[in-house]
Amino acid sequence: MQINSLFVPILNKIDFIKRYKDLSIQFNYELKESFEDYSRESALEIIKEFGYTVSYNKKENFYKIIERVENYKFQFNIVLKYGIVELIWTVWEDNELLQIGGPWGMIKYLLDFNEEDKVKLPVFRNYEDLKEILMQAFSIYEDFKKEVLKSFNKGNKNII
Repeated sequence: MQINSLFVPILNKIDFIKRYKDLSIQFNYELKESFEDYSRESALEIIKEFGYTVSYNKKENFYKIIERVENYKFQFNIVLKYGIVELIWTVWEDNELLQIGGPWGMIKYLLDFNEEDKVKLPVFRNYEDLKEILMQAFSIYEDFKKEVLKSFNKGNKNII
């Protein structure tokens, strides 16, 4: 999966690569240190503390935030498996899918990727780590949403 070229300038504008790499480095713990036995309900409450309406998809094992702004729908999925945080964005405009997966899992396509650039998923050891990871992730997400709306509403939607 590749990133829709519409989003590359937006990700560059919000300094996504640096911010996500910093998050990855800050929470680059060994898996043996991870908080595998976290409470699903506690994680749900932590996400709600940030002001989001969130649901938990038990079958697929992820938390889901859906927001509608104007004619856009943003979905932010959060997977917390084995104490690892995986973040997935999906964006629709007028029910047309523009991007799925988002840059989190596709950062290597934003970089001239080589093994030295490898960016790992953040690992949390406790609820405080999880709160900090989510705080930074939501900050990036909010900047992304704001820039999508600003850019696309100006008619800057040119596919390269």
